[in-house]
Amino acid sequence: MKNEKICILDLGSYKIKLLVISLNNNNYIDIHAKCSINASGIKKGDIVDIDKLRINIKSIIDIVEKELDFKIKNIYVGINSINFNFLTFGLSRNIGSYEIEEKKDLQNLIDQAAGIFYQNFPNNKIVHFFNSGFYLDKINHVENPLGLKSKTLDVNFSFLSLEKNTIANFDKLFSIQDLKVNRYFYSPLASSILSADQSFLEKGFVNIDFGFDKTSITLFENSKILFAKTVPIGSIHINNDLIKAIDIDKSLAEKIKINFDKILKGQIDNSIKLEIENKKVSMEMIIKIVEARVDEIIDHIYNNIIYCKSLNKAARKVIINGGGSELNFLSHRLSKKLKIPVEYAKQSFPIKNTEFNVFSEFMVCLGIAKLIFFPLSDEIKKQSYQKKGFFNKFYSMFLK
Repeated sequence: MKNEKICILDLGSYKIKLLVISLNNNNYIDIHAKCSINASGIKKGDIVDIDKLRINIKSIIDIVEKELDFKIKNIYVGINSINFNFLTFGLSRNIGSYEIEEKKDLQNLIDQAAGIFYQNFPNNKIVHFFNSGFYLDKINHVENPLGLKSKTLDVNFSFLSLEKNTIANFDKLFSIQDLKVNRYFYSPLASSILSADQSFLEKGFVNIDFGFDKTSITLFENSKILFAKTVPIGSIHINNDLIKAIDIDKSLAEKIKINFDKILKGQIDNSIKLEIENKKVSMEMIIKIVEARVDEIIDHIYNNIIYCKSLNKAARKVIINGGGSELNFLSHRLSKKLKIPVEYAKQSFPIKNTEFNVFSEFMVCLGIAKLIFFPLSDEIKKQSYQKKGFFNKFYSMFLK
């Protein structure tokens, strides 16, 4: 795929972003075009008005095609529905002290895992399928079991899936515009992979994506995804609380949220202070409203990390990104609650001759690019084949 232009679309609830890139001979990303427009027709990661979203997609595609004089036919898409399901379970196979074989042993366990998943979730479609750990004789963790002898082989599998109807709705959105989706990606996974270097992945970390109308939590331990969840609370809920509680307009609510650090320090701009005084609302009331919502968001994050029993394992460090990460008071409270460092995402992927804001604004797109060009070794690749006249799906292990 060297020097081949690929198109990556990030379907956010606040912004829709398109990036056209290629990987050059030096393994650097060349950015050929980038575009970002306001989103409509999508909320909490799901389509709520296909016509409005279709117009958005057509608009952003037209802008980039005109800029590059290049027809876009194939596309990679990042989605972040709150209905994504993360599941982990383990399977065991008796080896009998023989050497472990790929087709006989690994493929058997993979087929079993996929079969069990679809038996229990017949209405879901797998978006990501991971090997989350190999264990010989129940206790010995290995990176690659092929050729090794053991009595038993245990494998933990992890799945990120979405309802088939939800995927079908996205398929329809793109098919009516003659666009072929090469693959869908779970957006928080992409941004997590982009924001962490190899040492973070190995030691373990938590990625928090503070979005517009949702917050995503992704945990890694020993370079493997441990947990993923998106909760339907985002930075816009701070605005909505202010609008409803003290009867102010959207513009003033946004100003209060953005300048909340200054409000806490008593350094608020006179223009904003005058607007608030005209509404006859006390600063104490505003602080209570904002802090109540921030505490709720942080409690959701904390409870999910506690649920995974990962506070002293994967949560050695927290990396935050997304629009809400710019709110310093939120990150400070999170660090205080978890009692661990909270850092902003840093550029850990080679992008040629570009500025940092491309990294921060197009994290999902660049994260997908990283997963395309440098796939996770633990992700199990999906392929298709014909068997007995029927179209079936199977999964084959990618091992380096």
